[in-house]
Amino acid sequence: MEATMRRISILLLILFTFLASAAWPQAQMLAPPSNVNRIIPHFPRKPGLPQLPQLLQRVGPAIPPASATPDVVWIKCPPDAYAGALCGNVPVPLDRKHPKQGTINIYFELYLHSGSGPAESAFLANFGGPGLTTSGLRSYVLSIFGSILDVHDILLIDDRGRGLSDLIVCSDLQYGKAAFNPAVAECAAQLGNADSSYGTGNIAKDTDAVRAALGYDKVDYYGGSYGGADVTAYATRFGEHLRSVVLDASCGTPIVDQFRFPLEKWRTQAEPSMVTLDCQRSPTCSLDHAAPQFELDGLIWTVRLSPVEGDAYNANGKLMHVRIDEDDLLNYLIDNPTGNFTSTGEILAAAESLWQGDSRPLLRLGAEGYFPLDYGNNGDPAFYSMGAQMATACVDMREPWKWSDSPSDRTKQFDGTVSALPFWYFAPFSREAATDGIFSFFGRDCLYWQKPTASSPMAPPSPTYPFTPTLALTGDLDNRVPTPEVRKVAAFFPNSTLVPVAEAGHETVLWTACAGKLASGFVETLQVGDTSCAQTPETVWPAVGRFPLLAKDARPAAVDPGGHNQIGSAERKVVTVAVATATDALQRSIIGSGSGVGLRAGTFSTDYGDGSVWTTTLTNCVFSEDVTVNGTETWDVFGTLVADLIVSGSGTARGSLHVEGTWQAPGPVGNFKVSGTLGGKQVAVLVPEA
Repeated sequence: MEATMRRISILLLILFTFLASAAWPQAQMLAPPSNVNRIIPHFPRKPGLPQLPQLLQRVGPAIPPASATPDVVWIKCPPDAYAGALCGNVPVPLDRKHPKQGTINIYFELYLHSGSGPAESAFLANFGGPGLTTSGLRSYVLSIFGSILDVHDILLIDDRGRGLSDLIVCSDLQYGKAAFNPAVAECAAQLGNADSSYGTGNIAKDTDAVRAALGYDKVDYYGGSYGGADVTAYATRFGEHLRSVVLDASCGTPIVDQFRFPLEKWRTQAEPSMVTLDCQRSPTCSLDHAAPQFELDGLIWTVRLSPVEGDAYNANGKLMHVRIDEDDLLNYLIDNPTGNFTSTGEILAAAESLWQGDSRPLLRLGAEGYFPLDYGNNGDPAFYSMGAQMATACVDMREPWKWSDSPSDRTKQFDGTVSALPFWYFAPFSREAATDGIFSFFGRDCLYWQKPTASSPMAPPSPTYPFTPTLALTGDLDNRVPTPEVRKVAAFFPNSTLVPVAEAGHETVLWTACAGKLASGFVETLQVGDTSCAQTPETVWPAVGRFPLLAKDARPAAVDPGGHNQIGSAERKVVTVAVATATDALQRSIIGSGSGVGLRAGTFSTDYGDGSVWTTTLTNCVFSEDVTVNGTETWDVFGTLVADLIVSGSGTARGSLHVEGTWQAPGPVGNFKVSGTLGGKQVAVLVPEA
């Protein structure tokens, strides 16, 4: 009875949301249209990188281009640069308005083209952040764009304060040694009057100084995420030097007006779209969730009215106490899609389990996505500098406060702006969740920064955008910089083409080979070319339809028409549970260290080998309470999966299963073929691969 009443309450809340939504579109027209605190791209961690192009395999040392001027200070390349790289610094004024404050070195890394004659251009790339290294991501740039090295040079420039360009290291802020707001204030004080000197306008001038010092007339510019702000700043100042532009999930001037909260608004609307598309494309999830957005709305209302609290293991097998309210749901569960959309693909099934009285799947997602609601240790500042992030973004934004006021007065002004917004402005989320210090894109988290002098803006007043051939890419699962933002940025470039990429997340070239080929091909030919590959998901990321408490609650595996199956519906449900147990361990191995705990009991351990083939051992793993799985599975990453599993427990007649198929592999979704015996009967069934 209690479970029934709970579901009725949820349905009423969903109905209210549906009825209220009739007023949203018209009202939203009246107002101008994550990761946490930052917009960083997805970098595949364990699967490794594509092979670097043969064009990098040079004979003999590289020779500096004859066009380089004496402004270049040539230096020895860092150990992780590739053979044939040329490295150097170009000194520039720290503050161009006050040149007596001295200079800083802007570091670059140059890879020369293989063809004869002068380079057609220098190719620049910036993956965003802000605060993220460029030179430290050389492997990604060269693996994606290496094909252009026949006639184009590749020039990697670290923005000021990042990477090897006079790195900003604010210890308390970088490593979480103090509370967030005092750490921000301390970082600004450390930089002194220079804390206004790291805006994208200054970065654009640095970039052009390097271009001029090396003697290039034309550059091609890839801007991903906040790197799009770099492209905007450069294009509106030095557009005559642009040969082509590739925008990928790119930010631009629409984000700078914090008073209107444009990006947060688009992001809160992108979260339901991401969850919906991810589920609809999965044959497993779509069967159980016909109305994903309504279910997500119901979960938001549930945790808003009654937060969920308890203990759960994270992906590293560490037991954590977790509390999930609306803030937490948005900040580190939905907005922080772990792995290849693990949390995205499991959130609806976890919600359904919660409404049935089983909070374990939701709490586990919370433990896996959890980070302190202020911030934590951000690791090596040479890879990602929190100080540089704040120094750039906080001065780029137009905040709803006076910089001359104290932080307490700024807070009042900010809160007043939020309170003046319509209650439905960030629907389906509340105003408070969408504007807190974690989700808000450099709004509340900039309250304690200082801005003693005017900064160089992202774009000058009344900017002119060049008629440069421009390709704009956007992932339809991107909840960091959603398609409406990318579309608005691209519209400023008069010769642009927008291409949505199916099933891609933030920064499409890091998600699909199709996007990488479109981007590199565009730089080579200045033509968009055939975009049909972007219209169909290259890889359908696995999602979950349900977390059955008992095997009888699972969907039965389908009978394999090409085999001789003897088991009935009850044992076919056991097979579904056994396969889910195996893939669940792999999902956790993507998120964590490879040593973890099963959903309800048991452990798993993954040996990553050289990164191309993973071997996972399951020890008494329990996905449903009455089925225990032991065994080993081998995954050829983004390809073949083979598992041999021993199944036991009160919910099954017991036996052994052999599983073959592919997992997280490019191409249409197929089925795992499962054979073996359960209760002495032959098994020949099929389970969807995603």
